[in-house]
Amino acid sequence: MTKVYAPADAQRDFLDLLRQVSSGKSVKIEAPQQAGNGAILVSESQWTAMQQQLQQANQTHEIQDREDLYKAWRWL
Repeated sequence: MTKVYAPADAQRDFLDLLRQVSSGKSVKIEAPQQAGNGAILVSESQWTAMQQQLQQANQTHEIQDREDLYKAWRWL
């Protein structure tokens, strides 16, 4: 992320922010008095990639949990 925008600045420069996001940059919008409670704008392709990574991680954890459960049952 290159710059943090205040909500008013983000609203004023919204089209420019969309252009930045579509070129692959992420943009953060955060009100100074509410640090840590902001928003991140990402492109659709970045969002899809994040969702795929989360899905793969969940599948990996599910498989590992099943293997651990099987091992535990074998030892009973």
